[in-house]
Amino acid sequence: MSVAIVVVSRGPRRAKSRLRGALTSAARERLAGAMLDDVLHAATATGWPVLVVTDARSTAVRARAAGARTLVAPARGTRDGARRGLRRVEREGAGAALVIAADVPLVKPVDLRRVVAAGRRSEIVIVPDRRRTGTNALYLRPPSRIAPQFGARSFAAHRRAAGAGGRVLKIARLGLDVDTPADLDALRRARRRAGAGTRAALTAATTGRASGPGRSRA
Repeated sequence: MSVAIVVVSRGPRRAKSRLRGALTSAARERLAGAMLDDVLHAATATGWPVLVVTDARSTAVRARAAGARTLVAPARGTRDGARRGLRRVEREGAGAALVIAADVPLVKPVDLRRVVAAGRRSEIVIVPDRRRTGTNALYLRPPSRIAPQFGARSFAAHRRAAGAGGRVLKIARLGLDVDTPADLDALRRARRRAGAGTRAALTAATTGRASGPGRSRA
């Protein structure tokens, strides 16, 4: 069965707004772009087609450079972006789809293959975030099996929508998404396991903070 991967990514200038107290605007943009790069590296390495849904042409250019196809659509949130992406890949013939977050920088190709493998027995596979409140990956067979419910408390919403046909699959590397300062701290602790782009962005952010106003450059 053909599988497509859908990644929903906001434009870098609007991404990671909850990190304003922890990172400068430039550092937030750099980190958001680097995490997307690392997610796309893992996704394209599976050999499955990858579609990035974004509200920013700059992100679309970045995604195409990584080997993904793109759909540029007005910003209406992750839920709407996922729906648009799922409709597109189903029209193009995908029998199943895997929606993954754009900010899971620890993800490896084996994690994505593991989700799809679980989908051979379950039409819906839900991968929660580390707090089990959000959803960091959602496998649907077919892509229109249920409407995606990304947003506040999406994990519970997806479980309700899936009913008895759904399976919850916990994957540690997919569990860490980066939205809050606490998430950023967790990423820093796990930086050795992150993708190369994310590691470089964290290093740049740390260097910039250390050499900022009132800090010694020695």
